[in-house]
Amino acid sequence: MTAPRQSQTVIARGAGSNALSFVIRFAARASFLYVGARLYGAANYGVFTMASAMVELAAPVASLGLKRMIFPWLEEATQGEQPRGATHVLLDALLLATLSGLVVSALLVLLAEALPGRIVSDSLRLALALIAPAVLGQVIGDIALAATRWTHKMRYEVIARGLVEPYVLTAVAFGAWYIGLEQTGMVIGYWAGSVALVLFSVWSARHCLGPLHLRRWRPHPAELLRRARALAPASGSDFLTTLAQRIDLYLVGFLLGDAAVGVYGVLRQLRTPILQVRQAFDGILTPLTARTMMTDGDVATGKATAAATRVILTIQLGVVLLMAATGEALLDLFGAHYAGGYAALLAMVLAETVNGAFGVSEMILYYRRPALALQVNLILIVIAALAIPLLTPQYGILGAAFAMLLAALVASFMRRHWLSGLGVRPHPFHAAIPLLAAGTSVLLGVWLGGLAKVSALAGAHPVVTKAVSPLIALAFYGTFVALWRKAQPGVLSLNRFRVS
Repeated sequence: MTAPRQSQTVIARGAGSNALSFVIRFAARASFLYVGARLYGAANYGVFTMASAMVELAAPVASLGLKRMIFPWLEEATQGEQPRGATHVLLDALLLATLSGLVVSALLVLLAEALPGRIVSDSLRLALALIAPAVLGQVIGDIALAATRWTHKMRYEVIARGLVEPYVLTAVAFGAWYIGLEQTGMVIGYWAGSVALVLFSVWSARHCLGPLHLRRWRPHPAELLRRARALAPASGSDFLTTLAQRIDLYLVGFLLGDAAVGVYGVLRQLRTPILQVRQAFDGILTPLTARTMMTDGDVATGKATAAATRVILTIQLGVVLLMAATGEALLDLFGAHYAGGYAALLAMVLAETVNGAFGVSEMILYYRRPALALQVNLILIVIAALAIPLLTPQYGILGAAFAMLLAALVASFMRRHWLSGLGVRPHPFHAAIPLLAAGTSVLLGVWLGGLAKVSALAGAHPVVTKAVSPLIALAFYGTFVALWRKAQPGVLSLNRFRVS
């Protein structure tokens, strides 16, 4: 097999495997989304969304970055002059994370009590206090599942995060709603999901690494303290990344209230397919980017990541058009509160498209200039913190979505500027054709869709008539892409990456 074809095969297999796991996870999320948003209502779902998002913000701090940093610990302990059992390394990591999780949980409860009443409702304050200890379950699950990945076995994480945790959460939340626990039912479900996650992930880690041998385990406090101090930068980086991903949600909740953040939370869940297109490639592109940089240098790697941007953007734009066609019908499923969020959903998916496709080259910054990569998250945080309070009073959740779109565009330009300082200057129009194809398809869809509404669909349901133009645009876009690939067979190739 030639090197280019081998590269294509490796990337396709890795992306396909990740995509399958994401489909499983999204199906699980969709079931809970219907239970939470439809049955509990926008306000209760908003309370749960804010409370669980605070847990997700606290978890990277409590985990001390160990879901990534446990790998060198395992390598060092099992391959050194005096090998130590991998399970004992895992127990050390879980001990550190448990102690850290207890502190972070307590701080989260204190924060819930300290926040002023004008920005936090009594329902949210109660939910935060009840859900805070679940941080422990999340960090233990993250670290134990990371240990299973060290053995190159991915199925345990897919099962844990895609099946066990979400379906236990959904089943318990539905049962709690059925018996009338509308205020705390989803929090109880979250607790149940976290406990199930811990049990399954610890069992999985033991199954992969071997017996725990608890009687032989002897933690060394001084060594653990030294390691904890060394983990602070990784933990801080994970915290900023998580904050950049969710700051719009927090600001909407504090500025607009529980019902508004409930609607906004539904929109964030519906944009998940766009996010997952990029994530499907991340797992395999990250190590290949590092290998390409080592063998071919930064400039060649820049050309490879530009090709990856073109591929990811081409797929994402098709999903954007599909979301434009189905978004309004999806929102109608959840009730009247959510029907007005269609425009905000479109702005949100466009922001995620910019972040996803044009953020691929950021991996070069992570390896060469990690401080600059961190500044990308800081830029997103600052723009959101300034723009959302300015736009939401007049435009509501649509203003928040546009603020994040603006932040994504600015971050994209900053990445390009910093990469040029490393000599990485991809062609300015390397992704122009999919953008032009999508734009032209939208114009054709609007024109032909307007003619169809006047004639054949004059008496159809409003949801059907609104979906006609995006569906026509999607059909044209698929045709354009097919003709483009036929005219230039290697244009969507990823064979510039080194696989060996």
